[in-house]
Amino acid sequence: MTMSVRQARRPASVPRRRTASRRAVPGWAVTLAAVFGALAIAAVALLTGGPRHTGATPVALPPPPTAVVAEINGQKIPVREFALYLTQERAATFAHFSRTYGVGDGPRFWTTAHDGTTPAEYLKRHALADAARSTVVLALAHRHHLIADPGYDAFLASWTAENARRRQAVATHQVIYGPTQYTEANYFTYVLHDLDARLEPALAADGTIPAPESALRAYYGAHRDTFRQQEGKGGDITTPPFDEVAAQVRQAYVHDRYQAMTDRLARTARTTVVPGIYDSVFVN
Repeated sequence: MTMSVRQARRPASVPRRRTASRRAVPGWAVTLAAVFGALAIAAVALLTGGPRHTGATPVALPPPPTAVVAEINGQKIPVREFALYLTQERAATFAHFSRTYGVGDGPRFWTTAHDGTTPAEYLKRHALADAARSTVVLALAHRHHLIADPGYDAFLASWTAENARRRQAVATHQVIYGPTQYTEANYFTYVLHDLDARLEPALAADGTIPAPESALRAYYGAHRDTFRQQEGKGGDITTPPFDEVAAQVRQAYVHDRYQAMTDRLARTARTTVVPGIYDSVFVN
């Protein structure tokens, strides 16, 4: 995806609502060879790991990073992208099965069924839901001209270009913010957080998320504790009148409506898995 990336901006753990000047990074301004070179360090290696054998029975080779795991609203999700969602859901999956069924890590942890579902199946299902939400956000960003291409190949090109820019900045002693080099996973998280922060006001501005004063006042009334403030040093903690916090109320209201909208779009996305690829993505 070709996108705007801030030069002087937050690191990979991204605060949501800062704004700054952006420097356009042409996502396709790298050679094809650079993209394929990046494939060699894919996070897929953590999940597929190469050919495996159980006793005398050979297990199918893992799919290549470029193989398509699923299509979501017509957007292809390659193994390499799916690997990021698997990685980010891994700890939560382990915690769920440990808490719910009292099981610990072991050689059969991912393949042992509990109430008809293995941890590997649970993990893949939640990773697919994450992929659906990201796909929805990227499609909205594309529709609102925040990125030129929502595909993962375009993201990889943008990641490569951004790291090249940072290497050049370090070499010429320029000030940069955040890491000197992004990992693939951290840059993907950064991009999605950045797009969330830019989409919320864009969707409010064009009326996709309407925010009439009547709705804002109702929201303020239902969330008064959210806007409590301390009156001076050591003063009482009170909720200011609506007019004094209207801007904060609007921001919080739009944020909540945006989250609800993207969650709904993700739940209703047209998702079709490619069984031969999806089933062969190995989790260990």
